[in-house]
Amino acid sequence: MPRVSQQHEQAVRDRIVRAALQVFGERGFHRATMQDIVRQSGLSVGAIYTYFRSKSELILAGCDLITDQELAQLQTRLAGVTSYRDRVAAAIGYWFDNLAVEQSGAGSGFLLLQAWAEVETDPAIREMLVRRRRETVTATVLLLQEGVMRGELPAWLDVPSIAEALSALLDGMLIQAAEEGAAYRRSDHERRILALIETILAARATEEPETIRAAPAQPYESVRARRAAS
Repeated sequence: MPRVSQQHEQAVRDRIVRAALQVFGERGFHRATMQDIVRQSGLSVGAIYTYFRSKSELILAGCDLITDQELAQLQTRLAGVTSYRDRVAAAIGYWFDNLAVEQSGAGSGFLLLQAWAEVETDPAIREMLVRRRRETVTATVLLLQEGVMRGELPAWLDVPSIAEALSALLDGMLIQAAEEGAAYRRSDHERRILALIETILAARATEEPETIRAAPAQPYESVRARRAAS
């Protein structure tokens, strides 16, 4: 019997995960069943359970797949951008592009909102959200650190705290988009984020505030580093 290649196995895994994400987006985590995922994937029940034993495992795999792809796409988008302001604007634009895909119905249909609603009932969903948050903050930390190294941001900037705050603010924009529905205007929301970024950039000409000087720096450990250590 010929041996299945690693590339083929990964392709099958990705096919299953994408099918699961589609089902979760359409039916929600709670209502979706493994049989729904079997039908969506076009594979057999045995093929599904060869790779994943439960919806919880699929949720975690889906988070990893989306996060890895988004980070890779973000790096590609930033590759040809030299100005630091333009790089920040491009990164923010990329986040709003992904939000637009979800709103169009071609994506996960605000799958993240469903995940937040289920966080108290499923430990796997909580772990998925924690992983996603850490990856988002890690990417933001790297972009902020670049600004410090280039002299665009002050050396005293509390990068981990600012990254956490920006991550929370972007998620707040997602909630507002869901609340506003048809009244949502991307340009308004994007302008608000960029206004905050301009305020942070302007801080390079100021002295370190006493509150920042007195607080100990908190290192930020990415989820990839935690995975490698486990």
